[in-house]
Amino acid sequence: MTEARASGARYWILALVTLAQSGASIVQQGIGALAPFFSDAFSANATQIGFIFGALTCGAALTTALAGVAVDAYGERRMILFSGLLLGFALIAAAALPAYAWLLICMCVAGVGYAASTPAGGRAILSWFARDRGFAMGVRQMGVPLGGVVGALVLPPIATHAGYRWALVAGGLVAGGTAIVAALWYRDAPGEKPGVRTLSNAFEALREVARDPRIIYVTLTCMVLIVAQSSMLTFLPLTLVADGKLSLAAASAALALAQVGAMAGRLAWGTLSDRLFGGDRIVPLMIACGLATLSAAATAALPAGVPWLAFAVALVLGFAAAGWNGLFSAAQVEIGGKDRAGSALGVGLTGLFATGIVAPPLFGAVADAHGYTTAWNALALFLLIGLVPAFFARRAMLRAC
Repeated sequence: MTEARASGARYWILALVTLAQSGASIVQQGIGALAPFFSDAFSANATQIGFIFGALTCGAALTTALAGVAVDAYGERRMILFSGLLLGFALIAAAALPAYAWLLICMCVAGVGYAASTPAGGRAILSWFARDRGFAMGVRQMGVPLGGVVGALVLPPIATHAGYRWALVAGGLVAGGTAIVAALWYRDAPGEKPGVRTLSNAFEALREVARDPRIIYVTLTCMVLIVAQSSMLTFLPLTLVADGKLSLAAASAALALAQVGAMAGRLAWGTLSDRLFGGDRIVPLMIACGLATLSAAATAALPAGVPWLAFAVALVLGFAAAGWNGLFSAAQVEIGGKDRAGSALGVGLTGLFATGIVAPPLFGAVADAHGYTTAWNALALFLLIGLVPAFFARRAMLRAC
């Protein structure tokens, strides 16, 4: 394959896995925009709303390590298709069973489907991109907030006119449809074959990466950052409506703008890690922790009735608190290598998703007891903890060189 053709093929694959990630993320990332509708439909308080997001994340946390093993064993293409179809089925089932308990169960199953999307896409980038990997991973990870933007802008109008159930159906159809398109057109990198490893070898790789201190420290850093991301996705619109005195439409637009910031952050952090930091993914993660701390504190201090300021803070919050994911994925797959990339991402994502289970309900409980201002200030202080494992991660990386 000529260099020009190889380059074109790489970016075609990048477009496909980004499309699949966007479709999978419409409801997962846009669920905060549906929070007011869930609140009305089920008379749910902030803690119960947090459990909805937590249920989705619970399904992912329980199965993402297995999904990573499956990606290493069976290949990216099959797992992309499995991810989208199961996610789509679960969301449509949630719409067909209009009860809070069934919503939690179906969101948990949706999380199982969502769990496979990142290991599959991450391994695809590792296989196809030998250089500019941080940039490519950032572009692919842009699919997550891109799906969130679509979800924040499209799901509320559907829910307003037809109910939240039809919004879930729309999200499910998009998740399944984009996965089918990506799977039909996806091709393995030259010289690679799908499903070349046995499950026993893949599980052995899982045990190896789970003991790697670099994997552990990077995961701990991003477990801190995922608290900010999940809190933003679930509670930013509610905060802006309750304390910022914005309309529901304006609050949803602010969440969409936060997702735009996340898209810009994933591209910017990945490019900076390639070009400015020479492939170092940890220093940008440390900078993201500091900036997320400041933006969470700024969210707590927002005055009522000033939409432009709320939009500006939402943009920076998204850039810092939800823009780091490409750095995480790039670091994990580079540590794991081609044979263990899915397992490395699966181990790390297990920690992130597990944190995402408890973070929204805890944030909601603090908000119920003491108000949103206290909850955002507590989050700002907590984010500083992320600098500690990041320091040890960088030291472990340097020792491994």
